[in-house]
Amino acid sequence: MTARCSCGSDVRHYFDHLGCIQCGAACCPVCSYELESAYYCGSCAESILEVPWDPSTRPRAALAG
Repeated sequence: MTARCSCGSDVRHYFDHLGCIQCGAACCPVCSYELESAYYCGSCAESILEVPWDPSTRPRAALAG
């Protein structure tokens, strides 16, 4: 059975259920950012770095890789 992330993406594997290292918010590989082997939600990543795009508009095709 496939779970769904709060961003709406299917999360098929248990190891893809991620959490933001800074605030603890639940996230998945589609809506998280990996910075130096740690995962951050969009809000925390934007506070650390200047993200050049709105995380909600990231193209899904670019994430499939």
